[in-house]
Amino acid sequence: MEKIENKAIEILKKGGVVIFPTDTVYGIGALPKKKSVEKIYKIKHRDFSKKIIALVSDVEKIQEMIDETPQNLKKIQKIIDKFWPGELTIIFNANKNFTKKFDKNLDTIGIRIPKNKIALELIRNAGGIILTTSANLSGEPATTDLKKINVEVLENVDFVIKEKGMKLTGMPSTIIKFDDGKIELLRKGNISLKEIRKEI
Repeated sequence: MEKIENKAIEILKKGGVVIFPTDTVYGIGALPKKKSVEKIYKIKHRDFSKKIIALVSDVEKIQEMIDETPQNLKKIQKIIDKFWPGELTIIFNANKNFTKKFDKNLDTIGIRIPKNKIALELIRNAGGIILTTSANLSGEPATTDLKKINVEVLENVDFVIKEKGMKLTGMPSTIIKFDDGKIELLRKGNISLKEIRKEI
């Protein structure tokens, strides 16, 4: 598996797009570079207005990606400690110096740490941040089975990590927005809003 991961890392660093397993569904990802991210959107036939999320290898990485007050971060720290790594994406105010590398119009950024060994190794060794979305054509369902990914997507990516016996939940992550101490649920997943609110 190490050789496969090394190949995938090499491809990502050269600006390529890779399909890999996460803890939820198969993802399609690239490093935070404009051309690489545009390639993901073209492969998926995805509208550029739909945002992409960042998978990170550790909490320290988010400091360079977000623009939040220390007070806000303190309030959300308990949620981060409880649910990361895991199936929770948190929308933060973006650090424009980071997001302008791939999208100059991005004011917010969704971030999570996945609970999947392969994904974490890949992210860590590729630099700590991979921008990703589900590996499917836009409008088609996300999947836990490589065989169900549209052939067009598989043919147009630069590399696919194939690993047998992967246990993916099949449910995309819960997405919340944390703004001024208030939590807004943007997408329902396996982690409920009730569970999240217990941590505030």
